[in-house]
Amino acid sequence: MSYSGNGKMKYLVLMVTGLALAGPSAAVEFTLNGDVRAGFFSLHRDDRNGTEDTTDELRVRVRPGVGIKFSEQWLAQVRFAGRYSTDDRNDPHFKIFKGIPADDGLRRGDSTLDEMYVEYRPDDRWQLRLGRFQSKAELEGVAKKSLDRNDSPNTDITWTDGVQVKHKSASGWVTTAIAQYNDSDGATQVRHAPLDFSDDGSRLSYFAGLENTQKAGALVQRAVDITWLPEALHSKGVGAGTVEDYWGLVGRLAGQWPMSGSMKFMLAGEAGYAPNTPRRSVVRTGTSGDADGLAAQITFNFIDIVPRHSAGLVLGRAGDGWLLSPDFGPNANLVELRYKWAVDKKQTVEARVRNREDIHQRVGSLSKREDVDFYLRYTVKF
Repeated sequence: MSYSGNGKMKYLVLMVTGLALAGPSAAVEFTLNGDVRAGFFSLHRDDRNGTEDTTDELRVRVRPGVGIKFSEQWLAQVRFAGRYSTDDRNDPHFKIFKGIPADDGLRRGDSTLDEMYVEYRPDDRWQLRLGRFQSKAELEGVAKKSLDRNDSPNTDITWTDGVQVKHKSASGWVTTAIAQYNDSDGATQVRHAPLDFSDDGSRLSYFAGLENTQKAGALVQRAVDITWLPEALHSKGVGAGTVEDYWGLVGRLAGQWPMSGSMKFMLAGEAGYAPNTPRRSVVRTGTSGDADGLAAQITFNFIDIVPRHSAGLVLGRAGDGWLLSPDFGPNANLVELRYKWAVDKKQTVEARVRNREDIHQRVGSLSKREDVDFYLRYTVKF
């Protein structure tokens, strides 16, 4: 087991700061929280070089945390997170990572502290969070996915380093603003190449969103958000040409209707657009022109087919220039069928069958990549 505490002190300072601001007479309360997710995962890949490969593995992700309540207004959270697999090809490794070491977050065998933050809530409308935390902007449905922000989906481990401000209005609209730190080693969330954070101007990135999930007629979700990554897009390749800002604009909409018995039908959709994209020659999907900055998903959800049992179908597409999503890789079509059994408020069993295929065949490859994967997983919260 290797260990690195680099960068840990700045987060411990936040904990001490929160305690000091709460006042010496505050009665500090501690609570245990977290979750464990385990399952069987299988992947069959027809790769771009013409080879075929199948991987079967058992995975587990553990995330025990401690909540600290200094007062009614001040609280903090610290959480350990690790992901492990029978297909683990890395030595067990704990580190306060400054950026994710793999394309989808921590590698198998890695562990870290994925939450270390203090939070201030002056009332039930405002929230200020500072440190390392989880952030999401998901489309409602059985298989919740996002085109731009979704920390730690499935068994992945990613996080947000920065500051988040939330405000909820009386009409139900929630405004979220995030200023996020990106180390030169890389981002702490999934950011696809040729996004790169080696330039000093890319240290801070920004997210702003507006969402309402209060039911209005058939509508159960209305949302719009924007992501801005200054000086992060190397459109002609890292180290070649001018570095540009990368923008992502996303809108979400979901409606729900009653059906027979307990069943409800939800139709939901999400669309994204990036005005600045890399050259196709850089992402190897062509020899000329700019990559496609459009992305979208539509989901068909049958909720409580019988009580606590739901199913959903996801159809998604991300252009080769859409570089933000942990759920939809660039230059790929996706079809997914999901089943969910909500055993109770703390236990869930889910099964998924998914197909992903390249839209454009990569330059120099023998064929398009096609993945067919399956999982059966169990999640328990505590």
